[in-house]
Amino acid sequence: MNNTNTHEQNRNGAQSPDAHANAYGAQMAKYFTMNQPPHVAIDSAVSIVRPRLAITRLIARSGIPERTASIPSERAYVVSVHLNHANSGEWELWTDGKYTKTGAWPVGGVAMCDLESNSSIRNPGPIDWIHYHVPRATLDSLTDDAGTAKVKRLHCVYGTNDPAVHHLTQLILPCLNRPEMFSQLFMDSFTLMLCAHLVGRYGQLREATPKFKGGLSPWQKHRVVELFRDHLDHELTLAKLAQECRLSVSHFARSFRRSFGTSPHHYRTLQRVEVAKFLLSETNNSLAEIAAHTGFSDQAALTRTFGTVVGTTPAKWRRENSHRKIFV
Repeated sequence: MNNTNTHEQNRNGAQSPDAHANAYGAQMAKYFTMNQPPHVAIDSAVSIVRPRLAITRLIARSGIPERTASIPSERAYVVSVHLNHANSGEWELWTDGKYTKTGAWPVGGVAMCDLESNSSIRNPGPIDWIHYHVPRATLDSLTDDAGTAKVKRLHCVYGTNDPAVHHLTQLILPCLNRPEMFSQLFMDSFTLMLCAHLVGRYGQLREATPKFKGGLSPWQKHRVVELFRDHLDHELTLAKLAQECRLSVSHFARSFRRSFGTSPHHYRTLQRVEVAKFLLSETNNSLAEIAAHTGFSDQAALTRTFGTVVGTTPAKWRRENSHRKIFV
């Protein structure tokens, strides 16, 4: 098995405790090799890390023959630049469950991945590419200084030829192995040039109206289900749910109803009743204990809601549906 040769430089001192999860350097190499056969590895991972921008070069002579692991969500983009020609028709991409098979990806071709989406890739051919990890905060700072609207999205067709990004990449390549060659001022200037170009060419300044005909997107539905599960016995406001899905309250309410066929409040009530059913059939907890565990104010509230949804009382339902003589 090839070893991943990682050389990371960070002249700004220690990283934050959660920095290990960010998509750059050795961590990026890890994401790409998690699902790979034992003989596959990133041959080289070299990176420069700065708060406003991280640059990583990854080389894998054996390619990425299996679909990679998903990269955890964060408010940042990865802008990728190929330094070799990617095999035409073999580069595959999955974004929020949607499959895409790209065409030719020439030397200097770029792509942009929004890390707030769920993305993974596959490319069985040799790869040598640069990843720019660009936090959304960096783009926001740039547009704030310029007095322009914030960028809602960076987007381009995979493999888009971009001579400007390619030439900037060639400029920075020597610094990856010899970080002493550049000063902080140089890095700040480089970050400004790169991000200004990305915003000017690929930035969408006005947020497009979501076109999820089925309601919430897959990642939003997954997040909502998580929140309901984790806050079953606590208050959960509509504003909080909308914020987690990055939607307005009214837009979230409409999208939720299209996705789940009911309102968030009623959906939560149904989930509480389902958990109550499980506890009634599989434990010997009292009705008062089950009411407290499932977020009802008291036993009477549980009985009243249970009767409305199920059509019978919790006690009667327990007698008819307990399949075990000895409860856990």
